[in-house]
This record gives sequence, C-alpha cells and structure tokens, in this order.
Amino acid sequence: MNVRAIVMEASLALTAGKWVYADRARYTCIGTLAPTMISADILGDQIAYYRARAGEYDQWWFRTGRYDRGPEQNARWHADTAAVDTALETWLAARRPREVLELACGTGLFTRHLAPRVEHLTAVDASPEVLAINRARVAADNIEYVEADLFSWTAPQRYDAVFFSFWLSHVPRGRFEPFWEAVAAALHPDGAAYLIDSAFDRTSTARDHAVPDQDAGIVARKLNDGREFRIVKLFYEPATLAARLGELGWSAVLHRTTNYFIYGHAQRHTRAARSSVAAQ
Repeated sequence: MNVRAIVMEASLALTAGKWVYADRARYTCIGTLAPTMISADILGDQIAYYRARAGEYDQWWFRTGRYDRGPEQNARWHADTAAVDTALETWLAARRPREVLELACGTGLFTRHLAPRVEHLTAVDASPEVLAINRARVAADNIEYVEADLFSWTAPQRYDAVFFSFWLSHVPRGRFEPFWEAVAAALHPDGAAYLIDSAFDRTSTARDHAVPDQDAGIVARKLNDGREFRIVKLFYEPATLAARLGELGWSAVLHRTTNYFIYGHAQRHTRAARSSVAAQ
C-alpha cells in the first residue's frame, strides 16, 4: 500500500491512527501507523533526508539557523547536551570498553567522545556525506568507518559496547525487536548498549517544522532549501522503554534530562536471571 498516496487522498481517521495533512498534495504528519505500513519508500526517504541534511545537521545540535530558539531556550538545550555528554563520558570511564560499535554515527558529535576513550571504534552510517564530516571532525586512527544501511547490515564481530544516538527513534515499531536482537548479537555476553535519543519537546525541532503529536510515528522534515522528506520519529519515556526492553530480556537503566533527551544503558539479563523471569 502506497503511504504517500494514502496521505494525499485520505480525509478520515484510520483505525491504526489519524492522518493529519496540510492539503491534498503534501502532508504534515502521519499518526500512529501499524508496523506493516512503514514502507521501504519511507525508510528510503529517511536515508535520503540525512544524506541531504549532512551539511546542516550540526545546526540542530548547536542551535543555529532555523534551530535558534533564543537565549533562554538555547541555554536549556545546551544544559541538556552537556548533561548527556557528561553522562556518556562517566559511563565510559566506569565501563572501560575496548571494542565499541557506534550505529548511525552521523557527523561525529558523539564519535568525538568515544574514540579517545576506546581502543577501537567501528562507526557505521548509511550516509557517505556524514561519514566524511565525521572523519574530518574526529580524525582518529582507531576508527573503522563503514557505510551501510543499518536495516540490512550485520556486525562482523562482537563488541564490548554498542552505542547509538538519535537512532532508536528512527527504528519503526515493527523493527524494534529485530533491532535489539541485532544489538545483542553484536555484543559479547557481558557487553552493554548505550543510547541517547530525543525526548518529546515541541521546541526541539526547527522553528518551521510542523509539530507532530507525540505518537505520530512518521513526520515531515524540511531542509534549509525547502525540500521535505518523510522520516520515522518515535519518542520514548525512560520507564516505558525500560519495561519494553525488560520484556525482551534486557535490564535497562534509563534517564531523562530536564527537557530534551533520554539516555542510559542496557545489558542482557544473565542466563540465571532470564530463567528466573521466565519461571514467574
């Protein structure tokens, strides 16, 4: 079923969620889609968006251009970015992983924190444009860069830690469990995953972006030149995400910053703990 055609033509709510659009030619967002309705077309749009956005991505993180919300809101944002940076560095210092896999490494905003603290880092992204920016920013000899679609790539080895920032929110609901199975397969038995992602806040995105419902599922994103793309965007609360991971055999410790982010680590239950849970 062609999602774009549905959005252009639909005028009534669907049982899987509500459709919200600006007119018959372009949509604002699509609400709460069933997993089977996340098409390859949308995932292709998502890759195309981040490739096209590579040169302007950092404007979001540093609150410049369309993401500048004024001194007061920018200060709240930067306080939260500092909090997740510090939390990651603290975790790395305590955990001391040697071999780390970074999924959706992007322009290197977190690669720059990982690389100096590990022996070897494998950094994977589907966009050659962001990989080039990442290489230039981090310029570290202990990084192996891999260009690959994360929905089809398989880790070639096991790692002490798997890190991903602002990626889980782009994994469709129907791929949530397979994604975490892939993370588990990429980890040593005592390895751990660490994630950072978006909490729902209406001031997180660009000023000219339509603000979707928290459970929209798919949203429209605009570039500086006006081009629009569809991407998957899901928002999690730490408690509900930890509970969902618990159902899949993970023990997660997750937090939320004051406004903008969730972060924390997860580790597979030991065999004894999994047996105990299964017996309950």
